[in-house]
Amino acid sequence: MKSLKDVAKVYKDQALRAIYPGVPYSAYKPTGKSKAYKTGRLFNEVAGRNNPNTMFKKDKKTGKITFTFNFVQPDYAKYVQYGTEKMDARPFAQIAAQSAEFIKAKNKVVAEEAELLLDGVFENLDKMWESGGDNLSVS
Repeated sequence: MKSLKDVAKVYKDQALRAIYPGVPYSAYKPTGKSKAYKTGRLFNEVAGRNNPNTMFKKDKKTGKITFTFNFVQPDYAKYVQYGTEKMDARPFAQIAAQSAEFIKAKNKVVAEEAELLLDGVFENLDKMWESGGDNLSVS
């Protein structure tokens, strides 16, 4: 069973792959790749400051899961991610979220959680049916 931590690790790994060595990304006109690596600072900061244990949040009320990156250092990470007036974006976080590896890991966790939820619902229905005796009827 994959956990959210495992999914966050896949997300981080795919973002790092988008930074270096880069993946095909036609929206970035100069090279056609997402590569954003000159000194290695961006790569090293994203790798070092983003722990899979703290990269996700799950809302207890809605069940919504959010994956995030720490963009504090280097300060230009947000410019690489979102672009500027003079530089096209190389959205490594978006590329990671759209990668086949991340989608597969995320879908596996969602399917497992849905299965557990449904198992609990059916177990409760079974108990209600058994305790109902002759009082239950199907129409």
